[in-house]
Amino acid sequence: MRLSRTLLAITALGLTAPQLASAHTALVASTPTANASVAAPTKVELRFNEAVIGATARAEIAMTGMPGMGSHAPMPITGFTAQIGKDRKSMTLLLRRPLSAGTYQVTWTAAGADTHRMSGNFSFTVR
Repeated sequence: MRLSRTLLAITALGLTAPQLASAHTALVASTPTANASVAAPTKVELRFNEAVIGATARAEIAMTGMPGMGSHAPMPITGFTAQIGKDRKSMTLLLRRPLSAGTYQVTWTAAGADTHRMSGNFSFTVR
């Protein structure tokens, strides 16, 4: 009986240990970087800590501040295309035209091998 419980405990530990060790998808770098002030970019690049499942990868860009305008609702930027890198650890948002002066927020969602969808956001300014 004691051996059975020990074997059961070892088996359960063996089945759960890989799940405990797996990390969730996280953004590790971007271009433009968070809080950067840049000239009008024509693309936004996101770099993740692990390969992402393409069907789960999403990104949105919104203008959150415009020069000379004190307060306005976020204005979605549309018409860009998204490409997943060959290594599946990056996503590039290709804009139709350079972003104009203002503050922008990029919001992303993606899942890696563990299939848990993670999300986050960062902002940058175009001068």
